[in-house]
Amino acid sequence: MPEPDPQIVVTLLWVCLGLLVLLLVLAVAILRSLGRIGRRETPVPLTPDLAESALPAVETSPGGAFEAFLEEDPSRRDLTKGEQFKAYRKWRQEKGLNWSNS
Repeated sequence: MPEPDPQIVVTLLWVCLGLLVLLLVLAVAILRSLGRIGRRETPVPLTPDLAESALPAVETSPGGAFEAFLEEDPSRRDLTKGEQFKAYRKWRQEKGLNWSNS
């Protein structure tokens, strides 16, 4: 087998090194772009105000259906908001207060 020319081997190694550096620069550029996009988007904060606004004002007003639901069983007030809403939906279904009875 003939001996490879050392000049060709060195040239190929430099070409490979150059391509690796180019890939590294591209990867850094992509990560920076993704970081800028991520910082630009503002997440919606999850506050208790959002949980309370899940029900219409008519149902949360004094004497509304939600108040009647809570007064029926005082232990329901101790539940988390999510559990209250789930039980309230079930209660409305049982009472026939929903538009569809499915």
